[in-house]
Parts: sequence; structure tokens; C-alpha cells
Amino acid sequence: MTTPSEGTSYRYSVYGVRVTSDTPFEFPAAPEMDAPLADVEFVECADGDFPASSACVPDAGAESWFMYRCSADESTYLRWADLYEFHIEADGSRVACHQLARGHRGVLQNFLFGQALSFALVRQGFEPLHAAVLGVDDVAIGFLGDCTFGKSTLAASFLRAGHRLLTDDMLMIDWRANEPIALPGTGRIKLEPDSALALLLETTRGVRLNPDSTKRSFALAEHRAQRTGLPLAHLFVLPTPAERDRISEIEIRPLSRAAMLQALLKNSFNCEVFDRPRLERQFACAAQVATDINGYALRYPRGLHHLPEVREAIIEHVNLTVANRTPRVTKRRPSCECQSSNHKLRTAEP
Repeated sequence: MTTPSEGTSYRYSVYGVRVTSDTPFEFPAAPEMDAPLADVEFVECADGDFPASSACVPDAGAESWFMYRCSADESTYLRWADLYEFHIEADGSRVACHQLARGHRGVLQNFLFGQALSFALVRQGFEPLHAAVLGVDDVAIGFLGDCTFGKSTLAASFLRAGHRLLTDDMLMIDWRANEPIALPGTGRIKLEPDSALALLLETTRGVRLNPDSTKRSFALAEHRAQRTGLPLAHLFVLPTPAERDRISEIEIRPLSRAAMLQALLKNSFNCEVFDRPRLERQFACAAQVATDINGYALRYPRGLHHLPEVREAIIEHVNLTVANRTPRVTKRRPSCECQSSNHKLRTAEP
């Protein structure tokens, strides 16, 4: 098996983590004087030298799309059928990667890298969130929601209006300063091709996340990527796709700390590790975020044509609340459904 000292020559800075690798990724380079939250090493393994923990997994043909096993030594084994398998050391410092039949560098970089990294970060005591985060003026705002909830699509609407993306899909927060700082990710966004064309005016094909996916990863131009952390001001909880089918107006409503705590626990980026120390830490971290960062329920109808007005409502709300004004419930009926040409926000106390 490849040793840590062999061929490790590339360093990257993603999600506040200094990643070293013996093979290149298309990620932001780590500054020489970087002060990372964590260090993780990625090592590529060849056939026949993968860690012994893989022996605990039955025949691959009988297994599901995703497999997760925790060994007696507390190391972790992950496998995505026919794509890649990973072995993560118990302290989260090292990730060994093995490419399978349908795997390739694009799949690892654009799809599985963040998944494997999240296990290493959880082992190191961190709690990444499932969120897309934008810079609005000099603060960061984040959208929480499961896959298919539209986090990246809404974020792309902000990009089209000139805002910058900090991270798509995984959020790491730095608590070492006097305020929580949202840290930048890989400089990529995952979208369906029609959304990328409509919102980013993106004509490149992007990179397919895996051979069976229609969603693609698009590398952002420098003017669209926020490369430094920003104070995290607000987190917005997105409605489910089914809820959006029933919604007819745009609404932003403050969440109680208890409701925000529940939303944060539901939107952990890693929902596989369930040992008691992790669950205790996960609850404590979610409680800290719910206490220190304002949370809001965001409701809006389905349809790309609604997103500009959703974006305007969010920005107006952020401008009001960041200026320390009293949070309000913000409602807006989309213009295509209004009988009047007056589309000013209607507000009411919660």
C-alpha cells in the first residue's frame, strides 16, 4: 500500500481543510502560510493493496449503490458501486482511494471527494452542514436542504446577479474568530444542464457527477467564486419539492431556536456515523449554530422564472436584518400572479 511519504506533492485548500494528495485535483491551491481547520491526506491505491477492512464487505454484486462499514479499529470503509472505494483512518487524517470499473478522476473530484472528506472531518471532530452558501455584500448567507430541494439552483440565480459562491453542497464553519465564518469550497456548482444554461448562461457541458447522473459539475470563473471566508449572517431552510408545488407566494419567516436546531440536525452533511460521541457532538454543534446564527424558513413556488423575485426578497430581508432591525415575516406574491403592477413587499409581525 502507498505510504504517506510517497509522491505527496499537491496541496489544496477546500472547506477550510488543507488537503494533500499524490495526484492532482482542480482545487484552489493551499497558501504557504495557511492556518487550516484540519489536515487530510488523500492517497490513491492500486489493485491488490487496498486496506484489509474491505474484506468485511460481501461480494460487490450483491451490494447496494452505497456501502459503509466501520471496522473494529474504528477505521471506515466506503464503496460506491463500480465507482470508487475508500478507507479512512480512525483519526480522519488519511483517506485511501481505489478506483473501480466505472470510476474516473472526474467522478472522484466532482462527486465523491466531498463525501469521503466528510467522514474524515467527522472523525476529526467537525460537523459539516448540507448547504449552499453565497456572499451578499460583506456577509455570507446559506441555504439548507436535502438533495433535489433546489439549493444549487437558487444559488445559481444569485451568481447570475453578480454575487459569488462560497460553497455548494458542503459547509464548514470556522468558530475561531469572534464570529462564525463560512469557508470557501471547491469553486464548483452542481446543476442540471438546463438550469446551468438558463441561470448561468453556461454553454460548456460541465462534468457528469457519475455515469448514471444527469447532473453536472461546473467550474466557476474567478469572478463568480468567493475564495475567502465571510461572516455567516443567515441560514434559510428551503421547502421540500412537494411543498413548493403547493406554495403560491414568497415568504421568509423567522424560525425559533428549537425549530432551527431540528433543521440543522436534519441537514448534517454526513448522516451515516451514529456512534454516541459523534451524536453528542453533532447535537452540541447544531445548538451552537442555532444560538449564534439566525435561521429562517424560506417558502417559494416552483419554477425558474420565480427565482429573481425570490433572490430580491432574500437580499432585501438580509439588508434589513443585518442592519439590526427587528426581523419580520416577509411575503411577496410572484409578479406573474399579481393583478397589480405594485410588487412591494408585504410584511407582518411574526
